Amino acid sequence: MVHDSASQVADAFIATVHEQVTGADPQADLLALGHAFVGQRTQFPEHFAMMQQIMAEVQHFPASVIDTWQQAGPLRVQHEVARQLEQLTEAGLLRIEDPALGTLHFIALVSSEISVRPYGSPQLSPARMRDCVTRAVDTFLHGYGAARGTK
Repeated sequence: MVHDSASQVADAFIATVHEQVTGADPQADLLALGHAFVGQRTQFPEHFAMMQQIMAEVQHFPASVIDTWQQAGPLRVQHEVARQLEQLTEAGLLRIEDPALGTLHFIALVSSEISVRPYGSPQLSPARMRDCVTRAVDTFLHGYGAARGTK
């Protein structure tokens, strides 16, 4: 069940990214990538509720269950984010020397305002989520954006 649910979330994320990311405009592409990443939580609330419960009781689950979840979902999503960032870097649109670190920074930035909220807070509106992702992408581009006029 964990594997199938995680696979479904990762498959949907990857399909959305492939539909929306063009490789031509780093800001637009990063916004699409960020919205797809944070949108998983609203698109698949049951999966994330289940995973929250599992993580709260992680010591009672075999490591193989957690590994299955990681391999089927989060690591596939992270790999896709890395792949997209690497393509933008190869095109000269970003300056990422360490792809693994750049990927972690991107994920942390787009999810930070959404995931670090007081327990029991109401769900963010779509407009507020867009604002959070926009601020994260602006910050990411400040650190990793290619200098204008260079490729």
